[in-house]
Amino acid sequence: MAVSYRVAATSLYPRFPVVSRYRRATAVFIGQLPRKHNGIGTDRRYYHQGMTTAAAEASAAATVAKMKSTTADDDSGCSVKARDLWVDVNGVPTRVLCWGQPIDEDNKHELKRVVLCVCGNPGVTEFYEKFLQEVYRTLNVPVWVLSHAGHEVPPSNLGLTVPDPKKYPDLYTVKGQIEHKLRFIEKYVPDNCDLYFVGHSVGSKIISELLKDSAMAQRLSVKRSVFLFPTLQKMRETPNGRKLIFTASNFLSITIFLSWIFTTFPAFIKTFLVNMTLIIMEGGRVEDHVIRSAVRLVHPMVLRNVFSMAVDEMDKIYDLDVKPLKDNAKRLHMYFGKTDNWCPTSFYDDISKCVPEAETVLCDKGYQHAFVIGHSDEMAGIVCDWLQLDLGDAKAQ
Repeated sequence: MAVSYRVAATSLYPRFPVVSRYRRATAVFIGQLPRKHNGIGTDRRYYHQGMTTAAAEASAAATVAKMKSTTADDDSGCSVKARDLWVDVNGVPTRVLCWGQPIDEDNKHELKRVVLCVCGNPGVTEFYEKFLQEVYRTLNVPVWVLSHAGHEVPPSNLGLTVPDPKKYPDLYTVKGQIEHKLRFIEKYVPDNCDLYFVGHSVGSKIISELLKDSAMAQRLSVKRSVFLFPTLQKMRETPNGRKLIFTASNFLSITIFLSWIFTTFPAFIKTFLVNMTLIIMEGGRVEDHVIRSAVRLVHPMVLRNVFSMAVDEMDKIYDLDVKPLKDNAKRLHMYFGKTDNWCPTSFYDDISKCVPEAETVLCDKGYQHAFVIGHSDEMAGIVCDWLQLDLGDAKAQ
C-alpha cells in the first residue's frame, strides 16, 4: 500500500552500512527489536514469553462485543453493513469488520463458510472496506477482516489497552502476527468450516505459513487461497526495500515524533492534513475510507508496531518457501503487478516455474500494489471470479 511501507522500517542485516544507525534510531522509539529466529514458523510455545499471566489475563478479560455497523449502499439501494467489533486475540485488542454473519464465539458452529482477509502492512481494516464490501455483495457469504496485532488503537471509551511493544515486542513481529491469526481462527472459525483465504502483500506470506499448521488443516477445509501482490521472498532486495533502508535509517525517529504531535490535533485538522497529503501522493482525490485509515495509522504506538513488523519482514522474508505453495497449488491463485516495486516480475517468473500447478496472473491493467486506494472494485471482481469456482450456487447462508 502506498501509505504502508513508506512508514515501515527495514533490514537488520549487518551487511548494509546504514543498519547500525537504523538500529540505534529504532531502539529509542520501538525499544527491544525482534529477537533473531530460525525462519518464521508457528511454534506456539514461543508466544507471551515474558508476558506475565496477570497481564495476559487482564487483556483477555477486556474482550469487547459489537461497537457499531458501517454501511454502504449498492446500486439498488440495499445496504451492505459491516459489523465493527473489538475482541481479544492472543492478548491484543483486535478490530474485526464482518459482512454477513459476524464472529460469535458461542454460536460459531452455525458458520458453514467464510472468506477471511489477511491484511498487508499496515494491517488497518478500513483500508479494505470498499474491496470487501464488493466481495460480500457479489458472493453473499460471510466476509471478515481483522487488524494486525497492534496496528489499530481501540477507542478510549472501551477501556482496552494494547500491550506495550517495548515489553512484548514478539507480539508484533511476522511470527507474532501469524500466531495472532491462528488464535483468531481457533477461537471463531468452527470445525469443518469451509475457509477461503484472501491475502494482500505480506498477508499472503502469513497465509502461506498458516497453511503449514497441521492442527488447522485437520480441523478446517481451506477451499481456496488468493494472494494479491504477494511478498513472499527477498523483500530487502526489492526497489522499495532498498528505499526503506535509507528512509528508516534517517527518518524513523522524526516520523514517530511527528506522529505524536499529530495526535494532539483536533479530528478535522488530522483529516485535512491526511487528505492533502494523499492527494499529493496519489495525484488526485482519494476515497473516504482511505483517509480514515490513514488517520488511524498516524499514531505513535501503531507506527512502532508497523515498524517492528516491517523490520522483521525485511529480515525474515527472503528465501521462497515453496512447500506450502506446492501442497496447496490446485487451490491457490496469485495475482502479481507488472510495476510492483515490492514484488518485481522476476518473482512472478520464479513462482510460476517453481509452482506451475498454481494459477499465477501478471496484471496487464496497470493495477498497483496499493490497489485499495484506487482499484478496490476491480480487484474484488478478480477475487470473486476465483472464489466462485467453489462457491457456485451455494453461496447464501
